[in-house]
This record gives sequence, C-alpha cells and structure tokens, in this order.
Amino acid sequence: MATSAHGSLRSTLSQIFSILRLNRKDISAIYIFAILSGLVQLTLPIGVQTIINFVQAGTISTSIVLLIFFVVFGTFMSGLLQVRQMQLIEKIQQKIFVRYSFEFADRIPKLNIQKLDNYYLPELVNRFFDTMTLQKGIAKLLLDLPTATIQILFGLILLSLYHPVFIAFGIVLAITLVFILRSTATRGFDSSIRASNYKYKVAAWFEEMARSLKTFKYAKNTTLHLRQNDKLTTEYINARTELFGVLQTQYWSLIAFKVAITAAMLIVGVILLVGSEPQLNIGQFVAAEIVILTVIASVEKFIVNLDKVYDVLTATQKLDYVTEAETEKNGTIVLQDNTKPISVKFDHVTFGYQANQQVLKQLNLTVNAGEKVAIMGLSGSGRSSLLRLLTGAYLEFEGKIFIADVPIHNYQLASLRNATGILLNQQDIFNGSLLNNITMGCTSTQLSDVTELARTLGFDDYLAHAPNGFETILDPTGARMSKNDKQRILLLRALVGKHSLLLLEEPIKDLQPDEQQRVTNFLLQKTESTVIVTTDNAEF
Repeated sequence: MATSAHGSLRSTLSQIFSILRLNRKDISAIYIFAILSGLVQLTLPIGVQTIINFVQAGTISTSIVLLIFFVVFGTFMSGLLQVRQMQLIEKIQQKIFVRYSFEFADRIPKLNIQKLDNYYLPELVNRFFDTMTLQKGIAKLLLDLPTATIQILFGLILLSLYHPVFIAFGIVLAITLVFILRSTATRGFDSSIRASNYKYKVAAWFEEMARSLKTFKYAKNTTLHLRQNDKLTTEYINARTELFGVLQTQYWSLIAFKVAITAAMLIVGVILLVGSEPQLNIGQFVAAEIVILTVIASVEKFIVNLDKVYDVLTATQKLDYVTEAETEKNGTIVLQDNTKPISVKFDHVTFGYQANQQVLKQLNLTVNAGEKVAIMGLSGSGRSSLLRLLTGAYLEFEGKIFIADVPIHNYQLASLRNATGILLNQQDIFNGSLLNNITMGCTSTQLSDVTELARTLGFDDYLAHAPNGFETILDPTGARMSKNDKQRILLLRALVGKHSLLLLEEPIKDLQPDEQQRVTNFLLQKTESTVIVTTDNAEF
C-alpha cells in the first residue's frame, strides 16, 4: 500500500467527509443546536446591557426581574443545547466504532494475500486502534470547532452592529487566518503521517521482540533490541518535532489573531465611548466587551484543538490501510455440488512470489476426478505453491488452471473453498473454543460429524481428554500445545464435512504412527473427493 495511494490530504479529507455524510442527520442536528446555543449566548450580553441601563436609572422594576430571569434561563438553555450536542456526538462515536469493527472483520478474510505478502498483517491491523483517535477527534471537530466558528462569526456580526469599522477589521483578520492555516496544513499532515508511521514501527518492533522472546533472551552480549528501538524512536521524535513546528506557526497565528482582535476592539470601543461625540453608551460598551471575551474564548478553542485536526486526518488515513486494501478478485460461477470429485488441470503454468523468482515454470499437470495424488520433491521445488494456487489465493500467474474444466478465475472463491478441504502449513489455530477451531463456525457441520471423523482418524482419545471438552479455549499461539495436537485439530478442520477436492500439505506430519496409518487409509477411501497431497514421506 503505497503512500501515494493513501497519503494525499485531499483524499483523506474526502474520506472524512464520506464518514460525516453517513451521519448527516445527527450532524445537522448538532449544527442546529450549535447555532441556537450561539444565538442564545450572544443574546446574553444584550440582556446584560439592558439590565445595566435600567440599573443606571436607579430603580428596580418588573422589567429588570424579567431580564434577569431571561438571562438565567438563557444560560440554562445554552447548557441544555450543549448536552444535546454531546449526546449526538456519543451516538456518532459509537457508530464509527461499529462501522470500522465490522468493516475490518468482513474485509480481513477477503484481503488479497498475494498483494500483502510483504506486510506483517497482525501489525497492520493495529491501525484499528486509530478508531479511538478518530472518535475523540471527531467529537472535537463536530462539537468544539463548529461552536467556536459560529460564536466567532456571530460575535463579529454583533460587534459590527455597534460600528461598521468592526466589519472590515473582522474580515481582514479572518482572511489572514485562513491563509496561514491553509498554507501550512499539507506540511503538518505529512509530518503527522510520518510520526504515526514510526509510532507503529516502534509497536511492531515490540511485537517482534515479544514473538521472538527466547531468541533475544538467550542471545549473548547484544543490545540490538535497544539500538533498533533507539533508531525508530529517534525518527518518531524528529517527525513529531516537525509537526509541532507547524503547530507552533498555527498557534502563533491564532494568538496574533486573538491579540489583534482584543486590542482593536478595546481601543475602538474606548474611542467610541469617550470620544468627543460618543457613539456607544456604557451598557453597549460592557456588552461589546462580553462579546469580545466570547470571541477570544472561541479562538482559544481553535488553538487547543488544532492538533486534534491532524489526529483525525492521520487516523482516517491509517484506517484506510485496511479498509482500502485490495481484496481478492471474484468470478461469477458458483461451484455448487461438493459431493462429487472434480478434476484439476495445470496448463503451462508459471508462477513466482516475486517477479524475478519463478517457483513453478511451465507446469503441466492433470488430476482426474477421484484420483489420489501425492507430490514429492525437494524444498523450494514448488509443491506447496501448487496447492496455494488451487485455493484461489494467488491468481496472478501465467498459463491456465482449470478446476472441473472451468478456469479458476471464473469461480466465486467462497464457493470454491466451500467445496475444498484445505490443510496448509501457514494455517494455525486461533483464540477460541476447540469446536470453533475445527468447524470454523460452519453451521452445516454437525457435532456428530466431528466426533465420527475423530473416531475414524483415532483422534477421539485426544478430544475426550480436552479439559473442557469441545468448549476448551485454545491458546492462540499454540505455545502450550504439542505439535501433535495442533496437527490433529488442523486435520479435523480440513477433513470434516463433504468436499469435492482435498488439498493437504504434509497431512501426517507430527502424528503418531498408528494415526498416520488411519489418516492414509481414510484418504485412500475418499471416493467422493479428489485428493492432492504434498509429502516428504515416501511411504505415504
């Protein structure tokens, strides 16, 4: 996944807007509440101004009591509207998490393995944790920044009602501010992306150390773990420093904006109040200063939330590494009948994992329906690659592969794999129950199918001694499981149910001699399946 595919600021902004469009009803309500809250807050200075004018008259009247009530009620309504905004924000945050969790869960099994061979997927999916960053950042973008923008806009409009000079001053400052922020945004985004990249590289190094703990523990006289961490951490710090430099430029721009508007409004306000021909009374002056304080507070919201903008942009781009990753290409033909054996044919097939490294070259092979074929050869001869090609996971090759006389590219891969029992060395167990590790949640597989197959293969004793039976939770790394037990589970997974084709890599490896014989006999008697096995065992 090249940076060019994901890294542009414009494309990331487009992705954020697409997320927001999914929640446009809630966001519209948030903005309506923000506008109402802003209007209510800006009516408060006018109420204070009127109260001051009444107080200067030296009397307490019903009008003053009503004005005080309305000011207090307005303060309450402003708070109520903010709470409603927060409720809608929480709803949007939950939707973001649900959306990305299901998108990751649905997309990961469909990822194009051939395109992702150069990536360590467990580290890549760590990007999911950026959903939390996106949730928090979206709250700031939707709650604080719109509210601040509306308050600044309405504040400048209200001040302009006191005197036209405020209009021109506000426009000049706003244009200057937008220009500075826009001119530095791209550099800040690039720096934020680099910092995030190195953050994940540091985490990946820790994961690699944990995965290879014994390697590092038993290594003699080494500081490799520290030197590598120092290298990655230094790059992270450099990127963060560059990002903070951009933020400082933007911070100072906003501070200058705040200072300029404070000075200008106070100076102009005083001149208009105490000039030879006063154009403001004391109530209007106090109200104007309250508005100025509101505008200043809103500008400060911009200052403290600028880094959140980059966090949201970066989090969205990082999530795209998985949500926009290339998935497998599917055909349209469904392989429906998995009760009959099917034929397999390789026609001048050339394949390599790298462009300049061919594993298979001009391979021609025909396996008739129902045949049992064992493929032997030296390591690196392409035996395993042959099986992987038949799973449909690697579709970029030269030549033709036919399954049941249909090109493999034409099949819907889900239907092809539904009719195929697969055992490859790259497969593993996962953190889940013993039953789920065998059936993979397939609803058509009955428990009786599993127990009958285990009895046939001689694995029933293992199942009987599992601590909690089929509900035994297996360790995801297999660290507390023997190779023998792991192979039994993977074999049961591949063989349970009905299959037109069985692709088995070293199926009897790590099994006991009597179990090896049982598995061999079982495969030879599978009349409803075509069986292709790779093995180093000459007696198989």
